[in-house]
Amino acid sequence: MKATRVLAGRREGELLAFPSVRRMTDLLSQRCREQSWVRTSVATLDRFRTMTGHTDLEALREQALADPIVAEGTLASFAAALAGYTESQVSALAMGAKIWFRLNSIAVPWRPLGGMSSPPTLAAGDQQGIERVILLALIGSGLQLTELLRLRVGDVGSLDADGCLMPDVEADPLAVAFTPRRGKQVERITFLTYQARQALLASLEQGAINRASMHPLDLDAPLLAQSDGSKVSAQSVARARRRSGALIRAGSEVNVTLCRTTGDFFREWGLPGSRFVGPEELPMEEYR
Repeated sequence: MKATRVLAGRREGELLAFPSVRRMTDLLSQRCREQSWVRTSVATLDRFRTMTGHTDLEALREQALADPIVAEGTLASFAAALAGYTESQVSALAMGAKIWFRLNSIAVPWRPLGGMSSPPTLAAGDQQGIERVILLALIGSGLQLTELLRLRVGDVGSLDADGCLMPDVEADPLAVAFTPRRGKQVERITFLTYQARQALLASLEQGAINRASMHPLDLDAPLLAQSDGSKVSAQSVARARRRSGALIRAGSEVNVTLCRTTGDFFREWGLPGSRFVGPEELPMEEYR
């Protein structure tokens, strides 16, 4: 799908006038199964552009190509402007800028830019539990469970200038290269959330500790494994499925309850303003 269609009717679609942004969106449109990544990348790049004052992205690209330190400096300035935001929020908002730099041949580091720490998402007694990693990795990535379970350590990392994956488990944002289970069998990319990245790193670190391994990660090893290095068991997958179903049901129940409560309120009290008592016209001179 063309980027112009993906961004149709959206204000940030104006950024497609920049050739460097068009290159980014074209590559993402070709490589991503979930076109939401195109919208997310452009929207967060627009936020970066506004908050750093670099309204002319082509000029910034030329400066960064001449001196890569310029790119790192603008990212640091952006992170400073987001003081008070959590790590996951900073990570999400910096995503578009990092992708834009990389896909335009500016090799900025894909590492967290800081932010306030926040409690872990889907907290559990065992924060390294593989079931938690599975749940978080599925949220927002668009991956199917079978696609996730087939991933290898070398399938996650950052992107090069052509949108190809470079293995790096500590990358932020963390890109994932996968082959769809159905449809056209071509490699696609997606991204894990910051929370999923953190859970995955904790799981991999715990596995290395349990195995007393000082060797680098084997890129051909399964990305998801039990703490002893064995493959994910059917029991773990079943528990993850049950917890996923419980989360979906809980969210659905909250949504239904909120809608019913809102409807009940308006049925009892009427439309907004219907019970207003007072002068029809305000004495505007008192507000001048």
